[in-house]
Amino acid sequence: MRLWGCIPLTLLALVALSTTTQVAWNSDATIQSNTLVDVLNNDEDYSSLLSLLQKAKLIPTLNKLNGSTLFAPTNDAIKRHDLWRSALEYPTLLKDNVQEELRQQLFYHLLNFSVTEDPKDLTTLQVNTLHFPKLSLNPPTNEPPPWMPIPESSLGNQSQKLRLTSRDGVAWVGVDAFGKGGIEVKKQKVEAANGVVYGIAHVLEVPPDLGRVLSHEPSLSYFQKVLTPSILNVINSTSELTLFIPVDSAWEALDPIERLYLESQFAADDLLRILNMHAVVEKSVRWSDTFDSTTALTTEYGSKLEVVISDGKTTVSGATLLQPDIYASNGVLHLVSSLLVPPGALQLTPEKYLLALNCTSFISLIHSVNLTHLINDTETQYTILAPKDDVLSVYENDGLPKRGSDELKRVLQYHFLPGKWTPKKLADGMLLESVLREPGLDGGRQVMHVEVNDNEKQDAPSRHIKFGGAGITGEHIVINNVVVYFISSPLELPVDPLQTALPSLELSSFLAAVFSTSIADVIKKTPRATFLMPHNAAFKGLGKLVSDHLLAASSKTDLENVIMHHIIDGIEYSQSLVNGSVRSFATLEGSDLQLERLSDSSVIVSPSGGWAGMKSALYPTNMLTETGVIHELSDLMIPRSVELNAGKLMKAAKATTMINMVTKAGFDWVLNGTAPPEDSEWADQGSGGASWTLLCPTDDAFKKYNLTQILENIDILRALVSQHLIRTSPSTGESISFNVFDVLNNNRPLPLEDLGEYPTLLSPSSAYGDIVFRALDDGVSQYMVGIKNARGTDKQADWARVLTWGRTTTGGGTGGAIIIDRVLLPYHPPWWVEYFVPSFVGVLGVGLISLFFYGVRVVWKRDVTEATYEPIGGEAPAAEEAKNSAIDNVKSFIAGGFGGVSAVLVGHPFDLTKTRLQTAAPGAYTGAVDVVKKTLARDGVTGLYRGMVPPLLGVTPIFAVSFWAYDASKNLILALTPTRTSEKLSTAELAAAGFMSAVPTTLITAPVERAKVLLQVQGQGGSGPQYKGVFDVMKHLYREGGMRSIFRGTGATIARDGPGSAVYFAAYEVTKKALMPTGSSAGDLNLGAIMFAGGTAGVAMWSIAIPPDVLKSRIQSAPSGTYSGFFDCFRKTVARDGITALWKGLGPAMARAFPANAATFLGVEASRKLMDALVMSDSKKKYKSSSQPRAVSASEIARNLSNFETWSSHQCCEQVSLSDLPSEFQDDVDNLFGTTKRIPRSWLDKSFHCSPGFAKFIADASQTAPELFTTEHCENNELFEDVCVVFSAWKRLAKMRSSKEKWSEADFVANVYNVFRTSAIRESTFRVQCAISLPQPQDTFQNALDVPRVLNTKTVIPDCATFIPASRTRPLSHSAKSPYKLLKNHPAVVKAGNAAKRSSFRYQSTPCAQLPDMPGFEFASSFWEDKKPVHALLDDAYRQNRMSTTAAVRHLHSLGIHAPVTGLIWADGVVRAHVDWCEESEGKTVFMVLQVVMSAPYCGPQGRSSNDMFYEWKLDRPSDILQVYFLVRNIDEWTTGKFSEYIVRGVNQMVDKLSSSERTYKPWKWVGDLAPPLKTNALKENHNISVTTVVTSDASPSPPKPKSRRRRRRSSN
Repeated sequence: MRLWGCIPLTLLALVALSTTTQVAWNSDATIQSNTLVDVLNNDEDYSSLLSLLQKAKLIPTLNKLNGSTLFAPTNDAIKRHDLWRSALEYPTLLKDNVQEELRQQLFYHLLNFSVTEDPKDLTTLQVNTLHFPKLSLNPPTNEPPPWMPIPESSLGNQSQKLRLTSRDGVAWVGVDAFGKGGIEVKKQKVEAANGVVYGIAHVLEVPPDLGRVLSHEPSLSYFQKVLTPSILNVINSTSELTLFIPVDSAWEALDPIERLYLESQFAADDLLRILNMHAVVEKSVRWSDTFDSTTALTTEYGSKLEVVISDGKTTVSGATLLQPDIYASNGVLHLVSSLLVPPGALQLTPEKYLLALNCTSFISLIHSVNLTHLINDTETQYTILAPKDDVLSVYENDGLPKRGSDELKRVLQYHFLPGKWTPKKLADGMLLESVLREPGLDGGRQVMHVEVNDNEKQDAPSRHIKFGGAGITGEHIVINNVVVYFISSPLELPVDPLQTALPSLELSSFLAAVFSTSIADVIKKTPRATFLMPHNAAFKGLGKLVSDHLLAASSKTDLENVIMHHIIDGIEYSQSLVNGSVRSFATLEGSDLQLERLSDSSVIVSPSGGWAGMKSALYPTNMLTETGVIHELSDLMIPRSVELNAGKLMKAAKATTMINMVTKAGFDWVLNGTAPPEDSEWADQGSGGASWTLLCPTDDAFKKYNLTQILENIDILRALVSQHLIRTSPSTGESISFNVFDVLNNNRPLPLEDLGEYPTLLSPSSAYGDIVFRALDDGVSQYMVGIKNARGTDKQADWARVLTWGRTTTGGGTGGAIIIDRVLLPYHPPWWVEYFVPSFVGVLGVGLISLFFYGVRVVWKRDVTEATYEPIGGEAPAAEEAKNSAIDNVKSFIAGGFGGVSAVLVGHPFDLTKTRLQTAAPGAYTGAVDVVKKTLARDGVTGLYRGMVPPLLGVTPIFAVSFWAYDASKNLILALTPTRTSEKLSTAELAAAGFMSAVPTTLITAPVERAKVLLQVQGQGGSGPQYKGVFDVMKHLYREGGMRSIFRGTGATIARDGPGSAVYFAAYEVTKKALMPTGSSAGDLNLGAIMFAGGTAGVAMWSIAIPPDVLKSRIQSAPSGTYSGFFDCFRKTVARDGITALWKGLGPAMARAFPANAATFLGVEASRKLMDALVMSDSKKKYKSSSQPRAVSASEIARNLSNFETWSSHQCCEQVSLSDLPSEFQDDVDNLFGTTKRIPRSWLDKSFHCSPGFAKFIADASQTAPELFTTEHCENNELFEDVCVVFSAWKRLAKMRSSKEKWSEADFVANVYNVFRTSAIRESTFRVQCAISLPQPQDTFQNALDVPRVLNTKTVIPDCATFIPASRTRPLSHSAKSPYKLLKNHPAVVKAGNAAKRSSFRYQSTPCAQLPDMPGFEFASSFWEDKKPVHALLDDAYRQNRMSTTAAVRHLHSLGIHAPVTGLIWADGVVRAHVDWCEESEGKTVFMVLQVVMSAPYCGPQGRSSNDMFYEWKLDRPSDILQVYFLVRNIDEWTTGKFSEYIVRGVNQMVDKLSSSERTYKPWKWVGDLAPPLKTNALKENHNISVTTVVTSDASPSPPKPKSRRRRRRSSN
């Protein structure tokens, strides 16, 4: 602020001032005296004032003044003033001889003119006093003070002003600008010769400096709040200062961010700027009386203030002057209504926002390292990553560099990103540059990794973003050119590469290798370097021999070269590697790495050396370092400077014996990876360009052999070594199955996974020189190698286990060493071994075919309609259904065989013609007719049936399996679509069933087709027969390649038969349906229609099956190795013969298709009708022996309303309303279904920490069911975890609802119901699928057909049930005097039943069908039924659940226990409930008492009519699923609580009443059967149900004796 000095005036100016007009005030004088001193001396009330005037040496002044006014405080006023009283009482405390401070205060009471006239009411008179304030008091001197004050002051050399007013005729002095406040004139005016004296009640306080004036002004509380000591010092040290300060309400016009900033400790500059905008410093103070109608003032900021006075109102630049002229010692204060800030003078900088948003510590750290330009620059675009105060408070003491340090400056620079990066611009995996420039990057900017959750929408405000691993908290803010994100932790600077990779366990092996060398300190400081670090598995991927060699102490140079080969000279982030155009990158090792970018955005890295096909998958991880970046590799890469040969690998394996033998045999060039000597026999054989794989036995493998004898015989030695040498060509190393991403294949000298055979160096001279690899079935990747076809030895010399391997880089990089645990001795088998296996396979095949037909005969004659006896529990329907299904399968199997035989007999000549056309060389035949002519000319008519034996032998199983698989596939489709509305399959479903039928058929078709093709093509082209028959073909194929050779072309067969069968069966069914007359069935079709449909199906099949059939025939007839697979055959066929070659044989195939397939379906349908007639005839005969209907199951009763009415009427079950509930149960049921006030309402507050999804879940629940929530304190961690489980189940249900997939009952149970209901059951015992015994009927039995079938049902199986835990029922059962033992041994109970009839008390004491391990009570409180999501089944589920609850209620009532039992029905995400109890009622006779089981559907909470059937909880509503969860919790607590009390009380009362004969005991379980005589028509009605006989317990006669031993044995079961 600009300060003005004080300009002293002469004494004459003061004299001139005193000559102003004096106004008489209160002209009625009381006492006349000579001087003012006389007036004071004459009045005792002024004695203290007179003393003070003497001390201040002002007596001469009062005497010399002429025409003055003295406002004289009375003695009482002085006593109340601290300074003046102290000056009188403690004179020694006075500071100087003139008492300057006291003197100035006394001058403030003295005017240089006489006030003799009162101001009018409501008017204020402003006068000048003799007080000239200064910024500081003059120091004491020895000179006497002047009798008049010197006119030099901090008010522009003007004296301080004073206001006088009159209110209600009373004079007041020292009032404000509005005439308020002040000090009352108490004593009457006294005039003297030189002036007037007024007695006042208090001492006038001298106006203090502006700082204290501001601090005492109540309307400036906000300005006082932001005022800093430095600003206050400026205000107090400035003279002639005129302040226009806004009142508190004016500051609200500022932006809240600016206000928060002003309240911080960093706002000194803005505060000084604002003060200067409201401060005017001129040569004189601008009191309001100096304002003209229009006055222009210039502030210290430089802005203009325009003061306008109009209509009695004063405005300052548009702001109203609220209170003018608040006096101060160094100026004046005016209060205005609004801020006088010019537009744009205050800018909202990022610093202000950060301070306002709790980033004070972050700003403080920035100030400490002088980076404030980054947060105050409003022109440059920045993105600031700011941690809030609560985040920095965790790291400030430990985790951040020292304040003001260079390290802290680097860290803070890393939090600033050039550019305005809003969330919409960010993408996952981006690298953004920061302000930080790193020396390790050659002064380049350090980058930062950005992670974005791609599962959320890009423009979503809550998009989850991470910068450098730190997540963002809250919403980002945009400040003009700046974007601010608040991060959850301070960012950490990237460190050196080795330290960066150290936490990653996947890279530990590579780091260990680096630290074992001498280059670790060098490479971690190398600037601008990109590290490609392989995973730990990469060392295993090299092969153990290679890794052992590299890690050996003698191979440090090779290891260092490998490491340097993984460091690119330059920084290559993932963007440039994945999407760049550069393919070659220089490494620190000196050679290059080659990159191959695939279409799926993956990147393959190839080294400069290594073996053939050495590649590695690049994982662009962008791990940032202070010198560059780190990426990861799948495999280790070998540079060309590192040479790996077989000798080094065998040396690493310590196989010295084999090394010596190879060298001794003259194969040292194999160890060195060089070409054989020019003059050697190996060079003459063309082995110079080959690579070699050496099978290397360990030294321990040679211990049992005489090495001296082997080494002395060079022929044996060479044969032994040759058996272990495999010639490896580049094609072997790069086989089709070789995958560069497969670590286990990439490191192998041979692709062991192919399980192929390989010739050795011994193969040209021995038929048993080849070796074969096989995988061991031990669950791990282990292999064995053996001599091909070697058998008959002691299995110790012809095979070995593969221990490890290594691949060489010499000789084209396709060879290597494989360590094995045994020596492979050359094999020489006996003569009979060579022919044994083929002979055995032929005999076995004939035996299996004979066995198959024998089995068909046995099944055909089997008595499938034999009468059986149903066991208790009603399993007969399932057994009968399984039996009928087996019969259908056998019929399909046999019918398919008949159809196949018919097809071969009709279609084989056509098939031979087709095959020869497909496989013949171009030009061999002119067409199908030419084939027939040449075949007849050469072989006669029998030539057309050449090769018919394989399909004829195989046709029965082929077609049998095909038609059986077709029927099974249709049943499978029906089983997978339980909610279908029609049992008829659509055309697409029929096609799918046909496609699936081709899969099992191929297992037979492929070898049969292979043999058939070879027999069909032999002899064409003039060549003579090769094979004598089908068995000769199989023998030859097995010798050639084992089972793989026999099954060659399996893939092509599936490619032909899969789509072909789909079209085949679909066309047949569609055609047959089209030919079917209206109102008739498929069985009504004549044979002509069936033949036409079958022929149409064959034509449809071969219209699409010809191309894959051509490829299949070529693959199966070509020599081994011609084609590598189906697609290779396609490529070569089209390249050689053109695309038309794929339709060779179309004519014969179409000519064959119709008659052959017409014959097929004729055979199938005719044989099926014949078998159906035979089975139905036998079934009718056997059915006549059946005399009793079977019992229906509980589920069948529930599904049939008539059956359930029969059952419930005999069980005395009634469905009632919940209003009929006995009053003693009302509280129990209310508590059971009471789910109110369970969740604290505090969970709805925004301050409650939870996920957004959970918060919405709770909020939705509160909207629909506010009664769930309570303000009472009920919050605990266990409740929160429970509700989280419910929330998880609700999310799963929502996901299932939104999916188009059809969900089964098991899906709902596993994914929704059991997620929360099993966790809700804590105290009680939860049982699943527990069989419950049904009670015996109570009503009189009616002799009707369905009654025995319904009432004979013994058990029902609810899906879930809750029981009282065994630990709680144990006291009732185990002791000798327990109620269970007392009841069991009571005579009345003993008479009621016996164990033989399953009616003893042990059976009656539990509702379960299976007895507990320990004798005792079991009590069930609730039963639950889960049903498929079909609405109609809800009623079925209720009825079935009532059967379970009826059993439980009857069980309780039999023991004298009066308690309700609950039931829940779960279906399609909907839950229903019902309550059941038992009441006694009179029966049909006076002496009969019935136990009526009441069942009341739960009709819902308050507000629902009791007449409604069910209340439904829909689990996809948050409130409902929560209520169901709490309902289950209530059931669990009630079971072990009040229900247990009912049990204990009832059982004890039962014992007492039974002992006192007040009550009798009656068994409740149903143990007998009903079997009245049935009429013949009833049997006919039940024919479609089952052919069974029901066994009665005691009342019914025993069943008739079986007629055969087999029937007797079956019935005994």
